[in-house]
Amino acid sequence: MSADDVTADDVTAEWTDLLDRLELDADRILAAAPGTADTAVIEAWTPPTTPLPPALIDRARHVIERQRLAMERARTDLDGLRQHLSVVDRIPGTRRPDAPAFLDVDG
Repeated sequence: MSADDVTADDVTAEWTDLLDRLELDADRILAAAPGTADTAVIEAWTPPTTPLPPALIDRARHVIERQRLAMERARTDLDGLRQHLSVVDRIPGTRRPDAPAFLDVDG
């Protein structure tokens, strides 16, 4: 099918499929348990080569809002994980097995 053969219905269908996918990706992040948003598998995508049909503008705005919420959620999860790691980094490591466990100060 050449570019001349693409109908308005084809363009709408292509954009609808992409918007569905982007919304599903955002919803998976938003539905993830706290601290696990980064485990959602998000595959790369390529925008259609045709302009967004005017009939889908409101839908696209809705998807953009869902993506904004998902980014906010992922950022919150990342901040929480960083905070957790900073606390874990402060925990002293285990002692070597051959190191004394106590110091005899009385001699």
